[in-house]
This record gives sequence, structure tokens and C-alpha cells, in this order.
Amino acid sequence: MKPRRFVVLIAFLSLAPFFYLLDYLPDTENLDEELAQLGMVIVSDPVPLDTSGFIDHLGEKFSKQSLEGKWTFAYFGFTRCPDFCPATMSVLGRAEVLINANLDGEGALEYQGVLFTLDPDRDQPAYLGSYVTTFSQNFKGVWSNTDLERLTREMDVVFEKVSMEGGGYLFDHTSNVVVISPDAEYFGYIKRPHTPENIKNIYELLQTKLAS
Repeated sequence: MKPRRFVVLIAFLSLAPFFYLLDYLPDTENLDEELAQLGMVIVSDPVPLDTSGFIDHLGEKFSKQSLEGKWTFAYFGFTRCPDFCPATMSVLGRAEVLINANLDGEGALEYQGVLFTLDPDRDQPAYLGSYVTTFSQNFKGVWSNTDLERLTREMDVVFEKVSMEGGGYLFDHTSNVVVISPDAEYFGYIKRPHTPENIKNIYELLQTKLAS
């Protein structure tokens, strides 16, 4: 073999792993565009989450392990919310039905719906559980009376308690659906309006292109 041809062959072989990886690495730029068309915003730097101060509606610790290995679609709201909270939780529940229709066996467990209550005083875990499971028996209500404000800051959620006539109160709050990755990191959020089809399509894009 002539020296020049030998050099060309060596160069080609050295680049082969690079071209191989191009075929298998996720196309994150196109993914961002596809997700943006569905109303999702991906944060520039995923935020590792610490939920060790939270419990679920069964009274069990809602730790980092509760988030790992699945895509979590979370909403920050409260059970006495008259509009956006039940509407959004209903969308997440109907999205689960659509997702499960395309999955077999344990694949359905890779989608998780969660309601983080903004009203720990009234939404005690047992009451929270009776609320959240009306949307799906698989969903979790999550509660903390100490770490809520810290977690909402980490996930770009804003809320404010608003007093009502007669002594009651409600909350004004961000109505985005927060997306948490299987690495237990704040990955992004989905803007309104929310539909079951959009949630399903977003989940399937993330699962197909980014799941480990």
C-alpha cells in the first residue's frame, strides 16, 4: 500500500468512532425545538433536587430515590384551588392513560404525576391523598411544612397567599407543569395551555431521545 493511502486509511479509521457516536448521541438542538413547539422550556443547567424534607400522602419519605428512574411531571398547587389545579391534574391523569395505552408492562411506571401542595396547613397528607388519587391511583401528593419555599425557588415556582373575605385564603401561583428528569434534576417546565396530548408527546420525546 502506498504511504499516502495508508495515511488516509488511518485517518478514516480514527474518525469512525466519532461518526458512530453522531448516530447515537441525542440531537439536543432539534429536541429543544420540538419541545418548544409543544410549550416546553428546558433550563440551561439542570438543578439537582433535594426533597428529603418531604413526605408523600402515605406518610413515606419522598426522597431523591422517589424521583430517580422516571420522568416526573409535577404541579405546585393546593386542594382547595377552584380552577387551574384540578384542571391541570386532570390533564396529567388523562395523559397517563394515553401513555399507558402505548406501553407494555412496567414501562408505564416511567411516568410519574405529582402534586406538591402549597398549603401544608390544610392539605395534610391523608387529605392530600384522597384528592390526588382521584386523578390517578398512581399519582402522589407531596407535603412539607419546612422545605417548600426552598424547593419552589429551585424550580422557578412563585406563589403568594391571598386572604379572602370571611377569613379564608387562596393562593396565586405559577401554573406551569414542572418536569423532573430520571436523575432527580429540575429539567424544565411546560407552559399553559396544557393538554393530555401535549404531555404525552413531550414525555415520549424525552423518553425516546434522552432516557438512559
